[in-house]
Amino acid sequence: MHPDHQAAPLAPVQDYPRSDVEFGGMKPKASRREEKSSKFLVYVLVILVIQGTVLLIFGSIFLRARTPGFELESVRVRNLKYTTNSSSPSFNFTLLTSVAVKNTNFGHFRFDNTTGTVWCGPVIVGEFKLPTGRAPARETDIEQLSSHVRLSGKLNIMNIMKRRRHPQLNCFMKLNFTGGSVHDLRCD
Repeated sequence: MHPDHQAAPLAPVQDYPRSDVEFGGMKPKASRREEKSSKFLVYVLVILVIQGTVLLIFGSIFLRARTPGFELESVRVRNLKYTTNSSSPSFNFTLLTSVAVKNTNFGHFRFDNTTGTVWCGPVIVGEFKLPTGRAPARETDIEQLSSHVRLSGKLNIMNIMKRRRHPQLNCFMKLNFTGGSVHDLRCD
């Protein structure tokens, strides 16, 4: 029998790819390193954005400086003396009020010495002094004082943010001379 030349296996063909063509689905080792470093950079940036967002939310909730408020808790009249003389009526009394300083901030409010006034119509009929004090964070602190007062102090939030604040309180009341009591107390 004659060997069939056509049936004999051919030598494998060697294919040499061109240098400007990438390998099918495979990348050289150098570009894999570049891909890993760029993914790392993206992860770092995403983490920084998330941390920044959390800090911004934290700051806008907890570090916001609000002006503390205050209100009258009670009012008492003591040592009331008056004359209803038609030519020159007069009165003399001691007004005791208990005022609560409400600090809703996450830091204490330290207020300075304050002078307040008591008015009867357009005339100042009394003054009072309020010594330096401190209203703790998120609490109500009760002080003794009278009628109109404007506190001036510094708000200290977590030793990070310090702001000057000036809360005010104006109260209007009617004094009953015969009963020695206060009626219709309104505060702004």
